[in-house]
Amino acid sequence: MKPLRLAIVGCGQISTQYGEHITQNHPHLLEIAGATDLDSSRVAEFTDRFGGQAYPDLDAILADDSVDLLLNLAIHHAHFEINKKALLARKHVFSEKPMALTHAQASELADLARKNGVRLAAAPATFLGEGLQTAFQFLRSGRTGPLRLVYAEVNWGQIERWIGSPTPYFAVGPLMDVGVYALTALAFLLGPVQRVWGVSRILKNPRLDPAGNPFPVTAPDFTTGLLEYEGGVVARLTTNYYVHAKGMPHLRGLEFHGDEGSFRIGCFHNFDPACSFVPYQDTAIEVPLVRPAKAVMERAAGLADLALALRENRPHRCSAELAAHVIDVMESLQLSAVSGHAVDVHSGFPAPAPMEWASPQIPSDTKPIRQT
Repeated sequence: MKPLRLAIVGCGQISTQYGEHITQNHPHLLEIAGATDLDSSRVAEFTDRFGGQAYPDLDAILADDSVDLLLNLAIHHAHFEINKKALLARKHVFSEKPMALTHAQASELADLARKNGVRLAAAPATFLGEGLQTAFQFLRSGRTGPLRLVYAEVNWGQIERWIGSPTPYFAVGPLMDVGVYALTALAFLLGPVQRVWGVSRILKNPRLDPAGNPFPVTAPDFTTGLLEYEGGVVARLTTNYYVHAKGMPHLRGLEFHGDEGSFRIGCFHNFDPACSFVPYQDTAIEVPLVRPAKAVMERAAGLADLALALRENRPHRCSAELAAHVIDVMESLQLSAVSGHAVDVHSGFPAPAPMEWASPQIPSDTKPIRQT
């Protein structure tokens, strides 16, 4: 079968990583048809390096019948509108996170994709990597005993010091921008959330961009919350754009605590995090990854899974329903932080199957972890 032809909207820094991983790792599945951006010089730089044509705008992409798939890499606030226009044009869509800023918008997109007979997938796809696939396999081995408590640390540092145009990030906040990585990983590992309690603050306002110019912080740059999963597991999530984790690996990672021991996975953002198991009142044991992994996040992993799912006529793993549930959880945390009350979460999603190479002994319909 021919590779899916994809066109990219948004040629910022992340587009380079996508371009490299698409062309180097998945040329048999994906072909870059072209790109568009509000800055034409960025489009020229991208297409000169990775091929394809420079489209003048989104409408030109949607009018091109040779384009099968839209890759949405625009700023957060533009995701919903771009995704909706592409789905209405009956293009498959893979959206950077979050695919929308509200659960109502995300549900609308998922419904629209089903109605128009096209696929909608969304980042993050980090749970397709070796680290989180190892966690999936280990947590279902029973070695921790009944799982009861999870710590999720998403300390992302003062990003305005190295991001050239940081204002859009501080209009969304770390929960939506990077907390989504931990929440998606936990959704894959634990299943749906039932109830949340949230607290948010603005820690530092204004901030200074790399050129020393002040800009306002309009969304909380710190959010913490408690999440209760359908099996009774409780998780504590911390997200911020303030505390850096360099030299302090315990400030970015996931910890799973059970009656008989604790499992820890390091920086879940990458595909090769260190994993360890600490039996109760004993010393740590290194847990090897299910297979060797590269030290980076494979940006195109979700795109490749989508392309393979279309070929194999199976569900893709980075589903719209999964992304919509995570958005529901984040929106509920924000609502709880404002109201001061717990908020129930009513959405769900089909459990993504583990990767075939990671857990062949675990059936694809494995249920979420539950307490005994």
